[in-house]
Amino acid sequence: MEEFNYQNQYADRTVTPERMREVRAMLDTPVLRGPVMEFDDRFTDCPSVFRYRGGWYMIFIAISKDTRVSGYETHLAVSDDLLRWRYAGPLLCRDPGREWDSKQIAGYAALYDPAVGGGCALSTYGGRYWMTYLAGASDGYEPDPLLMGIASARDPLDPQSYIREDKPILTPADPDARFFETRTLYKSTVIRDEERLTGHDFVMCYNAKAYDGHERIYTAVSDDMVRWTRYGRYPIVDDITGDPDCYITADPMILRERDGLYIMNIMKFNRSRSAFDTFACSYDLIHWTEWLGTPTMAPSADDPNQDVYAHKPWIVTWEGHVYHFYCACTKDNRRYIALATDF
Repeated sequence: MEEFNYQNQYADRTVTPERMREVRAMLDTPVLRGPVMEFDDRFTDCPSVFRYRGGWYMIFIAISKDTRVSGYETHLAVSDDLLRWRYAGPLLCRDPGREWDSKQIAGYAALYDPAVGGGCALSTYGGRYWMTYLAGASDGYEPDPLLMGIASARDPLDPQSYIREDKPILTPADPDARFFETRTLYKSTVIRDEERLTGHDFVMCYNAKAYDGHERIYTAVSDDMVRWTRYGRYPIVDDITGDPDCYITADPMILRERDGLYIMNIMKFNRSRSAFDTFACSYDLIHWTEWLGTPTMAPSADDPNQDVYAHKPWIVTWEGHVYHFYCACTKDNRRYIALATDF
């Protein structure tokens, strides 16, 4: 397991409180636009929204409401304006012919452009588009253990062009798994490390769970998108307050400002405030400063459209506006992808 590289030029660059407040203001999306992808028979979750060949697309995951006999699959939606979405079809489906990823295949777009204003445009490596995915061989809602797989495609919109690797890229049973990720691995996000701050071409952030039930965010690195190595001994984002009421820090999605500041949009879960979105910032992808102020998205007991959870962020910035996609959950058993904007 690699040690953190403390020698890069940003290692001692502190993210000031003023800069954190500027980021919070930039991420503000007070206009709740409600559901953009919801089904009667399935829960929808974890959007990855990106620009591709002049259009807008959303990779998202869905599971039957009868979770006892189902698992996550990966789907595609399309939009002309980022506001109104229509379902396009499945991308990655359950496959009884496979083993370790036969029943759970929850995909997340990789190698999107994290630059603020870049619209999360997809890029290729080796002439292919890439997707990491949560993988498992058991029915149910997030059954332990879950592994991490990766797939690539000639065309990210064509389900027939996706090829899954033959084995997982990370598992909780790996010899280099940290103590607090030995139960299951969850959502991952992958971007290019353009400045090689980690000493590698690609960096992944992902949340994982240990037997204490807590989830924390970790880093892995790669130079070829297939072979991944855990980076550092400890979580990069955890519950820094030490509050026992909070035990999930998860679902990272990264943006990058012009001054080189990275913004990791994340969700938190605790018993008193339920599940909500917030963020952390870093200049080096290694040392992160967590925002402890007002969440960027939160549930409200007064809003029946998100009176339980409002979490799992994906944020697109385009033409001066901010689009905050997230998963909303309600007391009447709805779980769907919602949108908030700054206009």
